[in-house]
Amino acid sequence: MSDTPSGRAMPESDSGRTLALVLWNGDVGGAEILNSKLADQLRRLGAAVTIVFVGTPWPLAEQLARADIPYRSLGFGRGRDVLRHPRRFASEITRIGADGALLMERGFMAAALRAGGYRGLIVAVEHGALLGELQSPFTPRRLLREIGRVTGTWANDSEIAVSDFMFDKMRQHAHARSTGRIYNGIDPEVYKLAVESVPDPGPDLIVGFAGRLVAGKGADHLIRAIALAGSRIPVKLLIAGDGPERSHLAALAHELGVACDVEFLGIVNDMPAFWQRCDIAAVPSDTWVESFSMVTLEAMSCGKAIVATRAGAIPELIVSGMTGTLVPPGDVDALAGALILYAEPELRSRHGLAARSRAVERFHIEDCARAYIDLFDELTSMRDARALRLVGWPSRRRKRAA
Repeated sequence: MSDTPSGRAMPESDSGRTLALVLWNGDVGGAEILNSKLADQLRRLGAAVTIVFVGTPWPLAEQLARADIPYRSLGFGRGRDVLRHPRRFASEITRIGADGALLMERGFMAAALRAGGYRGLIVAVEHGALLGELQSPFTPRRLLREIGRVTGTWANDSEIAVSDFMFDKMRQHAHARSTGRIYNGIDPEVYKLAVESVPDPGPDLIVGFAGRLVAGKGADHLIRAIALAGSRIPVKLLIAGDGPERSHLAALAHELGVACDVEFLGIVNDMPAFWQRCDIAAVPSDTWVESFSMVTLEAMSCGKAIVATRAGAIPELIVSGMTGTLVPPGDVDALAGALILYAEPELRSRHGLAARSRAVERFHIEDCARAYIDLFDELTSMRDARALRLVGWPSRRRKRAA
């Protein structure tokens, strides 16, 4: 065993597996960044992991190159190209990950691999695509997605949900014979506590929001809560992210008289630095159901108390009254009340430190990677046992016949 900078014991390289971690493309988002960290940790555990992009690898490829994580782009233009060329697809994945493929989506990709002749283990991860599928109107496109998901169930050796909430949803619909839950993980050496500095002479409470500015994420409720809380405490909101709702949200802030207290930062590339600027984090999701919420975990790891709604899997991350405060989705008054609570520095410091401890102890990226290694080990043992039974079955039958 060797020690990492965080003081956790890092197991010696022991997996020896060649694995392909398969993504559709290199669009940078929470899931993509998570998977680059996961690939790095899997390699630290001894697996020879290569990230495979079905389409284009950019812009995530730039981050992978800096981190010395190998990647390969297959150059397929669309998902249907996978179905048109299953042999090429399977051949490439076999060459890169002969022992196993870790797919970051359940669906027809696994069926295409099997149809093309791939014989390695296939593990597909449900990050939340099922939620969007179920919420979308029933159209021919949705029907195709459902057919793809169903065909993938027979091809996958196991299907993994990223939260208990998603596990329950997944089990209510077609799923593989083997299923489980593996939480996403965070690197606490990247998302870490702020270094002591001179107190900000500005507002007493700086609230951070990070995410796409789309309907259902609750940024509108948060701005209304800022307006209510602002009558009681000095407060400012920093918004990291962009999206179609930005102009509407800016107009709302102006209408409520808090335009000077709400700052739109646009796309932020250095999220650890963003969280260091904030006193607390707000995750006010309303109709948007969170399958996990990496934003919550990032802020927790940076030692921030969280004000969030009970949306989807968020209650699995936050212990209300200990690492943050949970409120009902869409309840602006409750949201404002929770913000006012954290105007007290001692409370937000205590909850922030507890949030950091919970992130490190329960959601460490190393534990996430180890769980996937253990899963592949278990699936290999099960496959070997089945092979032995199949080899032994004819001879036992001949012996009984004799």
